[in-house]
Amino acid sequence: MQNINNSSSTDNAFQWVTIYKAENTLEANIIKGLILASGIECKIAGEMLQGAIGEIPFEQTQVSVQVYVIKERHARQILVNYQQVKQSAPDWVCPNCNEHNGSTFDFCWSCETLKND
Repeated sequence: MQNINNSSSTDNAFQWVTIYKAENTLEANIIKGLILASGIECKIAGEMLQGAIGEIPFEQTQVSVQVYVIKERHARQILVNYQQVKQSAPDWVCPNCNEHNGSTFDFCWSCETLKND
């Protein structure tokens, strides 16, 4: 008779893994929102360290998005879609306040006007 212990593989499935290193906190929150909208639990690591830039080394202040190992594959597919949209769609200027917005924004970050395609 073989004794199989699956508790370690189950434990590993619920460990956090970094799937994206963001340029800034805003981008990390965009990614987090996309992943949460798909029903995947995630968190941002390093967000509070952004204020310490200059006091501690830059590489220690990096903001990253993390998901559970068990959801990594699905979350990475969401990232692929995000990066394709980010590269293919142009940034846009709000018709209401003339603020520059990234291609992934559907609403102006400044005045919340809906993007006019």
